[in-house]
Amino acid sequence: MRYCDLTLAYTATSGGIRTYIDAKRRYLKEHTDDEHVLIVPGEKEARQSDGRLTIRTLAGPLIPGCAPYRFFWHPLRLLEALEEEQPDVVELGSFFACPWAAFQYRKHREGNHLRCLVSGYFHTDLADAYFGSPLREVLHDHLSQSGELLSRWGLSLAEAAEFGAERYFGSIFARCDLVFAASPAQLERLRHYMRKQDEDRTRLVPLGVDIELFHPGRRSDEVRARLGATADTILILYGGRLDAEKHVETLVAAFEDLRSRSPHVKLLVTGEGPLRKKLEERAETLPGFLVRPYATCREEFATLLASADLYATAGPHETFGLSVVEAQASGLPVVGVDAGALRERVVPGTGFLVPVDDAPAMARQLEAAAREREAMGARARRHVIEAGLDWNGTFRALFAAYQGVLGA
Repeated sequence: MRYCDLTLAYTATSGGIRTYIDAKRRYLKEHTDDEHVLIVPGEKEARQSDGRLTIRTLAGPLIPGCAPYRFFWHPLRLLEALEEEQPDVVELGSFFACPWAAFQYRKHREGNHLRCLVSGYFHTDLADAYFGSPLREVLHDHLSQSGELLSRWGLSLAEAAEFGAERYFGSIFARCDLVFAASPAQLERLRHYMRKQDEDRTRLVPLGVDIELFHPGRRSDEVRARLGATADTILILYGGRLDAEKHVETLVAAFEDLRSRSPHVKLLVTGEGPLRKKLEERAETLPGFLVRPYATCREEFATLLASADLYATAGPHETFGLSVVEAQASGLPVVGVDAGALRERVVPGTGFLVPVDDAPAMARQLEAAAREREAMGARARRHVIEAGLDWNGTFRALFAAYQGVLGA
């Protein structure tokens, strides 16, 4: 069997989607005789093979404001690459341009009486994260002072944009043979995109974590010392994309509030994205606030997590919360927002959830979590283990779904 992933979200500084694909390729190499090809846009055309694993890069331009991410610029070239690689299964991790090449490839295969399956993984609630929520926020800021009528008009415009995006992405999911979601809430959201049609094509396949890599035993006093954290310091960590959809500025505001009462607190933000420069400028004037590059080495990031005391995220659009599970496996309590998949990840006793964009409430709960961090952190790791959130379970379920449909 030859599997293929198509995605825009695979770069040196990518987060959850890259982690998922790397874990999938590792599972295939260690547990099967199958092959895998990853097709991504890049600066120039290239092809690298390591035994049964291949990475194919197609030249594509940078996405404006989102470097280093790039577009699949030419659907026909992508179709040609698929024809050359001849996968049996194509999994879509991105839904701009590349789906149409995958669907055409499937049509060609079926015309030649060869099996082919196209699936999609609902990694991001695109309609809400990139259309509805940003428009609501921008229009509210600009129109809320202009009267109720204009404010209501702006809300209607944002809802119309989100509805249109849902219809577009829903039409793509409807053309897939299988569509996966990582949590029950996102499975329902996915089915909403599809207007409750063809629900038998949807599957729940939770993501996982390497519980041996992400382990409290990796805690390092040396790493803490390099960050200026002493034994008395409460080190709060956020690791992820530095973009508007992650609401990182709300987290910084919460930290500033907390630090006004608790000077022995530090916030470390690690990642890349459009807000990086703005956050670095803020770090120059806010004591205790640190911004560091994305940790491309998984072992380095695991050590960083275990060396922190709390994990915090203000992003309301998580479809699974992979970094949250990694933090919990590392023995950290989590303070997040009462939205998206965080409601399923942060169970009672493992952290706290606060209203979206409520910085004072987040500051209070960070303070509360700091007082209970040892007991909460132990419960958080135990929860990950007992819930069976490991990669082997993820890929057993994923490939069983593929074999079931191909066999039928």
